[in-house]
This record gives sequence, C-alpha cells and structure tokens, in this order.
Amino acid sequence: MIFLSLVVGLLLQARTDTSGAGYEREILRDSIRLKIVTFGNSITAERKGIQQVYAQRLPALLAEKGISAHVINSGVGGSHTGRFADHPLFKIKHALDRFETDVLAHKPDLVTFGFGTNDAYIDSKVKDGPSRIPLDKFRDNLTYMIKTLKAQGSEIILIVPNIMSGQSGGIQNDRLLLYRKVLKKLSRKYHTGFVDNYMGFLDYQKKTGEPYETLIPDGVHPNDKGHELIAASLAKEIERVVNKTRKKHEAH
Repeated sequence: MIFLSLVVGLLLQARTDTSGAGYEREILRDSIRLKIVTFGNSITAERKGIQQVYAQRLPALLAEKGISAHVINSGVGGSHTGRFADHPLFKIKHALDRFETDVLAHKPDLVTFGFGTNDAYIDSKVKDGPSRIPLDKFRDNLTYMIKTLKAQGSEIILIVPNIMSGQSGGIQNDRLLLYRKVLKKLSRKYHTGFVDNYMGFLDYQKKTGEPYETLIPDGVHPNDKGHELIAASLAKEIERVVNKTRKKHEAH
C-alpha cells in the first residue's frame, strides 16, 4: 500500500510533535515526498522545441504546495493504451506492452494517465471510420491498469487529452469527446483524480480571449504555454488527492 503507507507515516510523525499546531502542519507539508510516474504518449514525453513539458514542471509547482516530488516521465510518442499487436502503425511498445517496466516497476505513489489522442484517432479521416483502439477496448485497457495500480496502493489521475485544431480537429475532436466520456466515467467509478485538458484549453480561450489554437501550433501537441496550463491543473489535482488521502487517515 504505497501511497497510503506514506501518508500514514507522515501523520504519525506530525502527531508526535509537541511544539505547536502550526509547526506540526509545517512538518507534515515539508515531509511529503511523492514518486510520480507520468504515463502517456507524445504529449507527455519530452519533445524537441519545448523547454519543459508538464512532467518537468511538476516538481517546482508541487514544491510551492509543500510537496516534494520525484517525477518519472514514461511518455512515448505514438503510444496508445493497448499493445503493439492492437494497432501496429508505430513500431513501439504501447501502454500494456510497457506497463510493467515503465510504471509498476517504479512502485509509484501516484500515476498520471495521459492517453486518448492516439486511441481515438481516425486514420482514414472519415467521420464514421474506426479509431485506432476501439472505445470498449480503451475502457478495458484502462480498467485493467487502474485496478492493478489500486491493488498495490498507488493513487491515479486520469487526464483528458487537449482539444485538437486545424486539419487534426473536426471529426477527430468529435471522436475524442467519446473517449473523454469514458475517462470521466472511469474516474468516478474508481475514485481517481481527474484533469480535463480538453475543456481546460477551451476555458483558456474564454478567460483570455486568445484562441486555444495558439496553445497547439501543430494542431495536436501543446507548446510551452500549453504545458504550463496542463502542469498547473495537474499540480492542483495532485495536491487535492494528497489532502484527501491525508484527511481520510486523520479521521482514523
């Protein structure tokens, strides 16, 4: 029980301190040390032309919240949630092919899942064409990985991919929204964290008046500003998950 054991240990440490409640809270905040794996595709992976992808931005943002984090980036360009045999367009190991080595082997306290863009993608670019990974298979793949991580005590945050634009948008976004629904339902069912970048980029447009397209110059991959937004949302959700787990064990 990785994550829960970490929080319980921190609570015991804080409760044995007798120098005041304020100092107790500082001990608790400063002692948090999380091992985080960011699991995903090219939007997660380090990318040429991007100063810092969201995974690289997380440690500094979390430090501001009193959370020390070691972040392992397990993003691979072209990756979907299945196996190579499920859709072999890209000659790489996909999520299920590398789940053991790239995630479980690290014994993470928390894992973020950044999949969906490649799973939902319609290669034929025809409205009713097949996605690379069918919706039900996408659900099954994620369910297996969520259950496996939950069993070993890891916390999970599901990330909805950002909206696409230009030639990459249109029918691709329509299909991607179906995969967003699956992610949302899985988050509710398994009580995971949840970050919605699809709506987050649209909210950015509403708040700033700047087109969301400015965040994704190639139509798919966020630029540094896009990664900055993703990292901020993710750091906020990680803090929420940490506090929720902490409060749960304070009550026992």
